[in-house]
Amino acid sequence: MNAAVLTTTFEPTELAFLQRLFDEICAERGLAGGSVAANNLAAQIFQLYQQGVRDPRDLHMHLDPDARLEA
Repeated sequence: MNAAVLTTTFEPTELAFLQRLFDEICAERGLAGGSVAANNLAAQIFQLYQQGVRDPRDLHMHLDPDARLEA
């Protein structure tokens, strides 16, 4: 597995990307920044990113509560 995927350290550009994604999805879902749902979303975003999901469309797909998961 790629060592970069396992790191818990993020570059400033990565953090900026993740923050924009988080803010965008919170706005779409009407989530308050400090809510439990927003905190859970942030955890999911970080987990997916660390697993190697880096494309914004793929992240949105994995985070879409209405998306059907294909087996």
